[in-house]
Amino acid sequence: MVIRDTAVAIVVGMVLLLLLSKLIGRVQFSLSTAFWCSFIGHIFISIVGLFTGWLFAYHLVIGLLIALGIGWAFQTVLFQIAVRAKSETLQQWRAAILSGVVILGDFFVASPIVAFWEHLRG
Repeated sequence: MVIRDTAVAIVVGMVLLLLLSKLIGRVQFSLSTAFWCSFIGHIFISIVGLFTGWLFAYHLVIGLLIALGIGWAFQTVLFQIAVRAKSETLQQWRAAILSGVVILGDFFVASPIVAFWEHLRG
């Protein structure tokens, strides 16, 4: 279940990067770059979330907000590095918006997909 949910989130993040990178970031991610950025970003946020969940076991909302904030900043830099490797430039505020879209995509797109799948299995 955890692997399936993570895989759905990674694919949703990849598709969002492919569709919105040209519109928001003024650069076009390749399929492999979008996949690896989504994969690395999601795994990093999961690991940070694990540790902040453990540290803030009695205050999970605080731990979640810290994990999402760290993950958002990490993905912003990750997207800039990935684009820089292609000899292009992604402005920091555009990378921050892309990172926010990918993180919000987990909540508003990936979660309903997983819930719908569970409903169908029923």
